[in-house]
Amino acid sequence: MEFSYKEEIIKLKAFQSVFNQIKSIDPKMGKNIQLSLESAVKESHDLLMNARIKEELQLALIKEQINIQSQSSQYLNITDEITQQKNKLLEFKPKAYHEFMEEVETKVAGLMHSKKLAMYREIEKDGTWYSGLRDSGKKSGGALINATVKGINKLSKEFQGKQIIEKEKVVDSNSIVETVLEKHLNSEIVAKEISEILSKASKNYEKKWIEQISINIPNINRLSAYSISNLTKNNIRIDFQIGAAEQVLTMGLGSAVVGAVGLAAGWHTMTYAMLNVFPPVALFAATATVFVGVITKDKAVVKRKKEIDDAVNQYHHHFLLQLYSMKLQTLGNKSTSIYFEDMGNKIVDEAVRQWEENYFGDLNMDHFRMLNQAFVKHLLYVNEAMDELVSN
Repeated sequence: MEFSYKEEIIKLKAFQSVFNQIKSIDPKMGKNIQLSLESAVKESHDLLMNARIKEELQLALIKEQINIQSQSSQYLNITDEITQQKNKLLEFKPKAYHEFMEEVETKVAGLMHSKKLAMYREIEKDGTWYSGLRDSGKKSGGALINATVKGINKLSKEFQGKQIIEKEKVVDSNSIVETVLEKHLNSEIVAKEISEILSKASKNYEKKWIEQISINIPNINRLSAYSISNLTKNNIRIDFQIGAAEQVLTMGLGSAVVGAVGLAAGWHTMTYAMLNVFPPVALFAATATVFVGVITKDKAVVKRKKEIDDAVNQYHHHFLLQLYSMKLQTLGNKSTSIYFEDMGNKIVDEAVRQWEENYFGDLNMDHFRMLNQAFVKHLLYVNEAMDELVSN
């Protein structure tokens, strides 16, 4: 008995293109998927071919519809399950990034505070009533002497081709505040301390992702070929490599994913690169001390602590700007902030890639989406045929 879309339904025309694509990539899997579907609809197709009356044809189309929907549920489970788990990782991504940046900022703030306290202690030891006078003398007299030496050397170079005085800075004209700043904010020391903070935060970031991936692994039972309805269970021939996947997941897929992405290492070099473009530490200090009369020891200490506060706060602020804006070649010409923000996307993509590889071999989610679309198209043929029978 003839009916609309008979050839499209019997020959499974909606599936031919995707079958060819899948078989060209993974012949065994593609053949199994095709044989599975053909086996599932064999009975309904025999009924369709042998139907002699309208009622028999209607029953055959209903059976075809049920069988196709049952088969389709398997592939919908695959795409739905992996999409759900991927979305959970995407939801975690901004949390991981913000927690990383918050940890770095909090630890760096703590480091800067501890440096302030260390500098306070040195100031308190040196904060005598005459320190203001000493700083003024060093700033004015010392600078004058150094400038004179520089001038002599300049003239000597012009007339004799060499400088007379080897060391141009013969007097240390730094104030007490500048001296302690240069001691405690030395680039080598600070680079080592901050690199330890970044390294630890990076490891914590990595651990959080490993844990998150581990608790969001796609449900193996839902992806199994044997999890669909009993109606078509005996027809399924697909091997989704569940055993191999279980072995990999047991060994720790999260670690495998993060390891494949490869988080940055060598934070000391990167931190030093950030600090190396800083202005001289002295420029973070308050304007040069000018002596205006005799001040008490307590007032001298308070004044210098205020100068240290201002200088360290500026230094701290400048570092945070570098953290968010300075592009580092080691990080792919990205700032530390952007690097870790983008890293979340890479980790999620790698997790999905490894899920696909462990479960489906050479196939991926796009192939199963194409299968889903083919099922929808085939069901449209069946529904159109049923509607035509009802209307006639």
